[in-house]
Amino acid sequence: MIKLTGPIALLFPGQGVQKPGMGQSLYDRYPAARRAFERAEEVLDMPVRRLCFEGPIEELNRTEIIQPCVMTVCWAAYEVWRESYGFENVRVTAGHSLGEIAALAAAGSIPWETALLLVKERGRIMAQAAHQHAGGMIAIVGLDESRVEAIREQASSKGKLWIANRNADVQFVLSGQMPAVQEAERLALEAGARRALILTIPLPAHTPLMAAAAAAFRKAVDRLPFKPPAFPVLANASGEAMRTVTALQEELRQQMLRQVDWARTMVSMKTMEVKTVVELGPGRVLASLAAKHIPGVDTWNADELFVEFADTATA
Repeated sequence: MIKLTGPIALLFPGQGVQKPGMGQSLYDRYPAARRAFERAEEVLDMPVRRLCFEGPIEELNRTEIIQPCVMTVCWAAYEVWRESYGFENVRVTAGHSLGEIAALAAAGSIPWETALLLVKERGRIMAQAAHQHAGGMIAIVGLDESRVEAIREQASSKGKLWIANRNADVQFVLSGQMPAVQEAERLALEAGARRALILTIPLPAHTPLMAAAAAAFRKAVDRLPFKPPAFPVLANASGEAMRTVTALQEELRQQMLRQVDWARTMVSMKTMEVKTVVELGPGRVLASLAAKHIPGVDTWNADELFVEFADTATA
């Protein structure tokens, strides 16, 4: 087992990290991960292993499929973490958008099975919203907030557009109507962005255009049996630590409408003097952001910690 320095933050990714093969290394290696996948298939009534391990990517990219599948990989990674390390040195948890629900489950506020069903419903609601309010999202990397805001204002001449994610000082996601998203791509490249990528998410997430979907999701949230978290959960909207049932409920009720301010989440982790970040889920998007923006932090993702380096580790 690799020795990790506390305080530790457990992070959970959101939509966009999916790819065929995700979670298979954990499944092949750990009984805890196998049990998680098998239980997820029962709870969700979906062929989760086939979708996660084989795809095809066209099916895996469907909103109603992505969300419960990514959540299952997070659950499998969490179960391996729980058996391997426990929670003695865990100071805080956080998740990006969809991952925020995984973070609540990891903190013990809702059971994992309940979280899976909530995510399945979230995916269904958002897929339905995509048919009613077609739209898109674009990631822009390498421009500061004032330049991204100027691009958003210019592109808004083609349709409604908002800043949906502030992932770092020079990494943003715009979300809104597709003609405006396409115009933002042109303007961002013209302005010298290192990257301007239209995402495979066919809806205007984290904007007021999601109002009907958010109302439907609130009904599902209001039925949940929340408990206070065992350790703080950092809110997507503010980056602040949530410690009460009321705070968790309000965060989830507004989740589809509010901007994800991950940059503030990283500031909070820095303030909490987090020394190690572990991303429990597919990929290392959040771990990589932490490595760039939290001085001296040690970062791992699930495959690195439990597969790639596990055999060479010393207790």
